[in-house]
Amino acid sequence: MKSRHRLAVSLWLRVMMLIILTAAAFCYAMFQGGFVSWFLFYAFLPYALYALLFALVPLRATAKRTLQQTRLKAGDVLSVDIEIKRTHPFPYVYVMIEDAPPDTFHLQEQIEMKQMLFPWFRKTWRFSYQLNDIPRGEHHLTAVRIKTGDMFGFVEKEIIIPLEKKLLVYPKVLDIPVEPAESVNENGGKAVHSWLNEPTHVTTGVREYQQGDRFAWVDWKTTARRDQLMTKEFEQNQAKDLVVFADFTDQAVYETVVSITASVLQTAVKKGVPSGLVPLGDQHAFRVDQGELHLQDMLYYLTRVQHQPSRALEYKPLAASEYQHSGKYVVTGQLQEELAASLFGNRNRKNITVLLVKKAVDRLTTKEKQLADRLKAYGIRITLLFEDRLHERTVR
Repeated sequence: MKSRHRLAVSLWLRVMMLIILTAAAFCYAMFQGGFVSWFLFYAFLPYALYALLFALVPLRATAKRTLQQTRLKAGDVLSVDIEIKRTHPFPYVYVMIEDAPPDTFHLQEQIEMKQMLFPWFRKTWRFSYQLNDIPRGEHHLTAVRIKTGDMFGFVEKEIIIPLEKKLLVYPKVLDIPVEPAESVNENGGKAVHSWLNEPTHVTTGVREYQQGDRFAWVDWKTTARRDQLMTKEFEQNQAKDLVVFADFTDQAVYETVVSITASVLQTAVKKGVPSGLVPLGDQHAFRVDQGELHLQDMLYYLTRVQHQPSRALEYKPLAASEYQHSGKYVVTGQLQEELAASLFGNRNRKNITVLLVKKAVDRLTTKEKQLADRLKAYGIRITLLFEDRLHERTVR
């Protein structure tokens, strides 16, 4: 209310100044006389009359925002169309239209979200813009701001049209060249956990097709021979599910850790592997489950998670009994003694894979090299991932 009152007072002060200038030009022409003085008055009069009418005619409009994409990933390009309709045909020399940027956007995107138009008598105004390399997160587009004025800036007007829109930008999905960890089958033989690249089970036989079986499990050769739909039977591994433990405290590779975590979870769930997420140092953990809705819940958390460097890490979940028979992926940007000690406390160490994320210019410290050698000696797989190479393998 106070801001509107200030704008109204400022508007009428400008109008009074305009009237005084017009009166001064008329008095000058009356007392001075001559062609020049009257020419100045008549040349100034149309602009003064336009500015007075401009001040009296209210600026009313409705706005509509259209997003070309509704499901985005970090780094994508967002295309936005804005349409504004006004209720009267009064000519406007110029209008400045700005889509109010969220606080979560970077400065370069804020500059690109406005445009100047010269509509004159047009009642419908349209403009489009693009945001390149949009950041991950939950962004709220709140309003459209319209500014306009007369030719010389005697009178200016501004309105803000509320236009709420929530924009979810999910983490970037990367093509991670990771070899899964080994596990032991029920028959004692060794097999490779193929959460990321291959089917998760070994075929042991066939049976009649039952409702709920996947179409990809149908054994077509046996079906043709018996003239009846037959489904493959699989030998289950000991590690039947996957839990991803994520460390979001390293600021240098924070966004990459988020992307890798999302990539592993999405790939596993798409392969039909029940998966869970345990953020280290955060009490918000996701139980092991499967299905698209469960995946969306975890991705929504990863979309909104923020870097908290002061957060104290808690490594106890790594050795929790409920995860002893689960495959484990530990995504982190740094190796610490506490992390290694928690991993050593696991009975099934061959089900553990540590994904250590580093920038291309970084090297492992002496302490990290020692811990990496100890992890390998205990049968824990550790893979070093370089940030710049990963982002070259973005999945679209």
